[in-house]
Amino acid sequence: MSSIFSKIINRELPGFFIYEDDVCVAILDISPAVPGQTLIIPKQEVDYIGRLDEDTYLHLMKISRKIAKALDQTFSTLRTCYVIEGFEVPHVHIKLYPMTSDEIPLGKILPSGQMAESDELEKIVSAIKANL
Repeated sequence: MSSIFSKIINRELPGFFIYEDDVCVAILDISPAVPGQTLIIPKQEVDYIGRLDEDTYLHLMKISRKIAKALDQTFSTLRTCYVIEGFEVPHVHIKLYPMTSDEIPLGKILPSGQMAESDELEKIVSAIKANL
């Protein structure tokens, strides 16, 4: 059965796409803990990053860095944090958190995301794309 991410990649479900190529996509998280929280997802449905072939792994890292730089510019971040996941949704993905403050540690905000409004997500997509 396809993961929710595969359904978004295949346009069976809506997504807020920032970037797409033959290997991966970058979409906004619809329940962000911080504005601009982004997911880098390989099109290949694999549940653990260690099971990706080396070329796909390296490509994900390259694109994550590219998107992180755009997030840094868009949100004037202190830094963008990278978290690699694949548990809740069994499809490996890299979450990028553009951090504009160091007052609250990332570990304290991770579970706090709430569903964002579509129009706000569209504005963020446009702003990030302008910095790619």
